[in-house]
Amino acid sequence: MAQQVKCPTCASPDVLFVKELEKYLCKQCEKTFHAAPRVSPLRIFLSYGHDRSEELVHCIKADLERRGHDVWFDQSEIKGGDDWRRSITEGIVDSSRVLSFLSKHSTRDPGVCLDEIAIAVGVKGGNIQTILVESEQEVKPPASISHIQWLDMRDWNERRDRSVGLPPEDRAAAEAAWEKWYQEKLADIVAVVESDESRRFSGEIEQLAQHLKPVSSDSRIRDLLRKPLVGRSWLVEAIEAWRTSADRGSRLFWIMGAPGVGKSAFAAHLAHYGKDKVLAIQFCEYDRPDHRSAHRIVRTLAFQIATRLPDYRKLLLTLPELKELDGKNHSELFDYLLADPLRHVIDGCRERYLIVVDALDEASGDGRNELVEMLARNTPRLPDWIGLVVTSRPEFDVTGPLQGLKPFPLDTTTESNRADVRHYVRRELASHLDGRSDADRLVEQILEKSEGVFLYVERFCDDVRRRHLSLDDPTQFPQGLGGIFFQYFQRQFPDLEKFRKELRPALRAILAAREPLPVEILQRLFNWQDEELRDFIRPLGSLFPVTSESGEEVIKPYHKSLSDWLTDEVKAGAYFVSVDQGHRMLATLGWKDYTNGVHAMVGYNLRYAAWHLHAAAEFRKLYEFLHDDVLVSLIASRFGIEHLAHLPDHIRKWSYGNSATKPRGAHETALAVLQPPGEWYTIVEWFSGGVDWRCDQCGRSGPAGRIPTDSCCPECGWEGRKSDHEVWLNAKAEFEMKGQSTAGK
Repeated sequence: MAQQVKCPTCASPDVLFVKELEKYLCKQCEKTFHAAPRVSPLRIFLSYGHDRSEELVHCIKADLERRGHDVWFDQSEIKGGDDWRRSITEGIVDSSRVLSFLSKHSTRDPGVCLDEIAIAVGVKGGNIQTILVESEQEVKPPASISHIQWLDMRDWNERRDRSVGLPPEDRAAAEAAWEKWYQEKLADIVAVVESDESRRFSGEIEQLAQHLKPVSSDSRIRDLLRKPLVGRSWLVEAIEAWRTSADRGSRLFWIMGAPGVGKSAFAAHLAHYGKDKVLAIQFCEYDRPDHRSAHRIVRTLAFQIATRLPDYRKLLLTLPELKELDGKNHSELFDYLLADPLRHVIDGCRERYLIVVDALDEASGDGRNELVEMLARNTPRLPDWIGLVVTSRPEFDVTGPLQGLKPFPLDTTTESNRADVRHYVRRELASHLDGRSDADRLVEQILEKSEGVFLYVERFCDDVRRRHLSLDDPTQFPQGLGGIFFQYFQRQFPDLEKFRKELRPALRAILAAREPLPVEILQRLFNWQDEELRDFIRPLGSLFPVTSESGEEVIKPYHKSLSDWLTDEVKAGAYFVSVDQGHRMLATLGWKDYTNGVHAMVGYNLRYAAWHLHAAAEFRKLYEFLHDDVLVSLIASRFGIEHLAHLPDHIRKWSYGNSATKPRGAHETALAVLQPPGEWYTIVEWFSGGVDWRCDQCGRSGPAGRIPTDSCCPECGWEGRKSDHEVWLNAKAEFEMKGQSTAGK
């Protein structure tokens, strides 16, 4: 508890704060005095609704400031012209503690306070205290803080108003009673805010964030939560039955379904509204390398779990190599950060907690899925009170490693799924179906055309609302999700020649991009002015949204299924877009940027030019690019020393350091001499005794041992991509003939 305020003259604790004087009054000696701050100051963020509780928030703010704390309050902190969203986010990030005042107004959805709570939970690791200022029946706090005990001040207004209308002698007693009650509640707030535990939590979380470098899925979750989740109670019940089963032999619950069936929306709602059960959540995203890297995901999950389990957090902080995580591969990290410390956490008959990982298939890259391979191999090493809930499409890179598990199918043909789709259509098109005698028939027709895919009915309902589709002409209802996309492109781009000349070139770059493409790159590729850029973006509508990330505008397909459709020549037909051409465009731009000076390169080109040069088979340029020590060091300092280690295995030389059984550190690996493409094997994983490798042709894996020195696979005789091999050797020879290095450019 916080130290009690005492009179400095007579040491009596019987004191009263007088607001008019901004001083304390001692009832024993009747002296007034200022209370000196008794603790080192903290930065405290106040999240509240602009309603009647604002008066109480002002009082608490003033009293916390009297104790010397720096209180972030939107009315005083947000200045004219400020971007209020940015100001609020910075306020939370820079604070030591967040106090959230829960009222009917502040917890409305959507609402700024809910966003503030989400940021506090995600960024500050849960260092948040909630204060109930209205009836529990009126307040709907988000489930993400359901595990946090609130301070009950819901009758503050009633207590304060008891003195209104009373005679003077009774009014004084009522005001004194109010002040006594308020001071007791304030002492509870101060005790939490100033406690050693709170300060320690804040410091520990900051230390772990520095070493673990977690990535956040908050923006993805917020986008998904904006859409209603209809039905799916049968899926919730299945997961809960698995979670609470006495038999904990199964550690992984695998939800598998086709594109667009609502896997990600379900994962977001499960994680957000089941925060009391879900310790960590990760959304894999195919166009965000950090969000599909097994290395980064393990660190992110460890950070999130540490914010919830104090005993686990303590163990992490004692790890001797916490500052040297970059030198470990993803499987080593899984054991070091997750399996080993979680097994040392006291079980104590814990209920089963969940870790949710969405879209495992989007973690695939260059013919393999390191994340799935790691989970398949290592999940059984977790304690039985930890369970993983994962989602994926039925793709080989996922089904292969997980073939020993039985997935829970999101089958679009089941009556449960069809009932959910019907419910969604009736809800979203209620005003359009109301009063129609053919409403039931129309719903069934939409259901059949949708093929049970939620993404289809989402787009369909939006098109009806925008009057792009009419319920009066069911013959025009598109067939399946591909039909939705095809109809959209036909409507938006009826002039195919114009599409080919004005839209397709830029779409090539957008679809080839390794992450959401900065619109600045499009402008540089096509020498567009701002007006020309907007002319390109406008007809793409919601299928290619432009958003702001890290202070710059970026563009990407709104769903991976759209990218898959456009890059499939058979399905997209005349609207097919070549990703290979996109790689060549981005490789050319990246190389041009590089030749103009390493230190002047824009962030996207600095990070991904090597990938596009490789995809475009520009091996001579790639050889020169990755042998520029200044450039490689700059990439390592900007994006982490592990970044270049994620390049495809067949353009990277894996070599041993001082030990014959361990690879070089990440920085040495990034700077290593590159081997030519054309090798017949892929390195699957390093481990303590050598390497694990796999034939790229037949899929045969090692026995564990050294990197193969044979020129072909002993099982199938595959020799690799010989043409690439020769091109690479020619590139090396050409580079060496130049007789100069680009280092120091």
